[in-house]
Amino acid sequence: MANSLISTNQREFHCTHCKGKILIPRDLPPTTGPCPHCGEVITSPADEVPVLPVLPVAAIEPVPPPTVLPAPRTAPQRPPAIPVAKASADPPPAAGEFKPKLELPIREDHSDLNQPKKRPSAKTAKPQSSGLISAMLVLLALVLLGGAAVWFAAKEMGRNIESPTLKGVGKPVMNEANYLRIGWQKDAYQLLHGFLGAATGREKIPHIVNGDHLTPKVEAFYSSGTVDESDTPADAFSIYELSLEDRKRGLFMMIYDQPPQFDLKEFFRPLASLEVQYGVDEADVLLGTLARVENFAMEPRKVHAFFKRTPEGLKLDWETFVQTKYRTLRSFVESPEAGQTGVFRVFIVEDVPDKGGAVAGIRTYRLVDPANNGDTARVNVKVDSETGRALSVINWRGTKENRPVTRNATVELKWSGSSTTTELEISRFICWEFLGLGGQETPATASAK
Repeated sequence: MANSLISTNQREFHCTHCKGKILIPRDLPPTTGPCPHCGEVITSPADEVPVLPVLPVAAIEPVPPPTVLPAPRTAPQRPPAIPVAKASADPPPAAGEFKPKLELPIREDHSDLNQPKKRPSAKTAKPQSSGLISAMLVLLALVLLGGAAVWFAAKEMGRNIESPTLKGVGKPVMNEANYLRIGWQKDAYQLLHGFLGAATGREKIPHIVNGDHLTPKVEAFYSSGTVDESDTPADAFSIYELSLEDRKRGLFMMIYDQPPQFDLKEFFRPLASLEVQYGVDEADVLLGTLARVENFAMEPRKVHAFFKRTPEGLKLDWETFVQTKYRTLRSFVESPEAGQTGVFRVFIVEDVPDKGGAVAGIRTYRLVDPANNGDTARVNVKVDSETGRALSVINWRGTKENRPVTRNATVELKWSGSSTTTELEISRFICWEFLGLGGQETPATASAK
């Protein structure tokens, strides 16, 4: 059936150039187009209508629609053939014989592969350099912003705790908290070296608190001439930490503490018998005197050096220094002289009266040197006197406290009576705490009665 359709609906003709066989629809009018074999432009001939046999209706099959050839197109332009030398001349093609033309393939130009690569010009690299510089500028800006943010945060966090800065003795401004902790120590040692190195009383005045007011007293104390303070060198003083409240008030303290020492060249004690050593027999006067350790030992020495901040820097409290180093309280108590007075910084506490000496309306108080606990004095004070009323805040006998209360105070002591009978009394209660440091002097009052 297919062959009959081909033979019925199609017709053939031959290319005028290559003689190739071409099948086209039978009813196709003359059409010009390229040859499917050689590509040359050809024109199909007109159809010669044959006589078709009459077929019954049932045997007639539908005829497919005619195939429409694509629109005529121009043959692709081929590059000119490269001439090739021939070894011998070929015979011309016979009539009606198709002989394709010999064409060499087109060679691609790869000459640039072996050439060195050209470096990009400065104009080409400029955008990359500009981009790198821009990135560096942005990074620098971020670093500056981060540093500014950290500085601002640190400033805001420390605003409530940062104390005002003060100036030390000839030193640059430093942080107040650091000065209260350790900064004052360097200034104190420097001041103490200058004070102890001064050879006369007048040279010591610039280093002490209220030096102008104490000038007559200082010069009178060092009236003997050259002063030698080598027995208490400045480097031997150690730091004593006062409370933070005292340091905020500008009070600082150093201590010189030398324990008892023995002179081995003069140290000799006779050996006591076993009976004396174990307490069976009593030592005689000679043995008891020669065997006492205190007869061969040097006295211990304790000195308190208080420092106070002033507009001119740290200054030494000279009165406390002299009292503790030279033990002026002990000298005053052990050498009674009617009418003699002295101002002392002491620890004061209420004491029990002497056995059988309790008198109504009188309380007994014990005064102790702040550095040398062995230097003490006991005084009786009338309860209804001005001094008695000032000291009543530390009374513990017969009160709910029922325990001793010790406080720092500055008092004026006086030996009253005659040359034959003398009695120590507090002639004036000056202030609580040490005068010139934390205490202020009150108006003079009458002597206690």
